[in-house]
Amino acid sequence: MTTESRVAQIWVETLKHDQFGPEDNFFAVGGHSMFATLVTYRLRDEWGIEFPLSLIFEHSTVRDLASVIDRAKADSVGSDTVTG
Repeated sequence: MTTESRVAQIWVETLKHDQFGPEDNFFAVGGHSMFATLVTYRLRDEWGIEFPLSLIFEHSTVRDLASVIDRAKADSVGSDTVTG
């Protein structure tokens, strides 16, 4: 499963929607700060990296967030926190 499809699946499970596309904006589809907090916990559990809450606010589409996660995974050798 690609990072993009996994992020979309996490949104589906958190926001209780049928599906999300790569350009869907988290806040435009019903997300808010409490859901964003839940998503950051799910991202941490999925990839073992601490993601700040601000990440969702700064990268609020599935594609953009997945891109940041992919970069974080590549850079995470020796680090377990994403700085944004």
